[in-house]
Amino acid sequence: MSNFEEFARAVGKDIKIIQQKPEPTLTLTGNVLGIVGGNTVSLPLSNNAGQEIRGSGSPEGRIKADVGTSYIDVNATNGALVWIKKQGDGVTGWQVFFGDTGWRNLTTVSTLNVGRKASFVRIRRVNNLVNFMFGGLERDRFGIIRRGSEGFIGQNGDKGVKIVMPRGISEGFRSKNSLIGNIFNDVGESYGVWYLGGRSDSNYMHFTFNEDIPTDKDIDDIRVSTISYFTEDPWPTTLP
Repeated sequence: MSNFEEFARAVGKDIKIIQQKPEPTLTLTGNVLGIVGGNTVSLPLSNNAGQEIRGSGSPEGRIKADVGTSYIDVNATNGALVWIKKQGDGVTGWQVFFGDTGWRNLTTVSTLNVGRKASFVRIRRVNNLVNFMFGGLERDRFGIIRRGSEGFIGQNGDKGVKIVMPRGISEGFRSKNSLIGNIFNDVGESYGVWYLGGRSDSNYMHFTFNEDIPTDKDIDDIRVSTISYFTEDPWPTTLP
């Protein structure tokens, strides 16, 4: 009888331990099915099922995948969040599907500072679209210093002035073709034109005024027409 009681107690302990054991938990990540603390298995994908990879940094030259695979950079390096595999089945052929560099300041010359306000040229890339912004002075106006003063860099005679030096438009933001548009004074009267050199013309910018640029006063009321274009550059590896 004593042996039977000991046996019953032992069985009771085993039953209690079994009852306390947690239920197995299944997980599904992408097409990978697993059990917590156990094995995993890759489930077959249908022909039209998409695939997503997560990682840190650009996948170009690093991540091997099939066409149509998406990649999310959890750090949004240089503003690039989502990539798509556009071609090939190796580690190259990735293109940014959604990215935004935010506004970045370009290095400028000949620009006017008034007190604590400084003229600026900013550039921004959203996906493949590049936009420029000019401003910094009162009411978001832009300005240049007088011709002949320290820091002034002319262009093509007395009517022209460099704003961004050659190769000053960074890789990742360049226009395939050279572009031209208008500049105005604060009441909308024509001052002249802006010129943006494309990839075949040094990637720089200058203004050409209708009249000679003054030598006795600065110009502090410039308005620049919209500068916007699609770039064929890869996503920038460094930002201005």
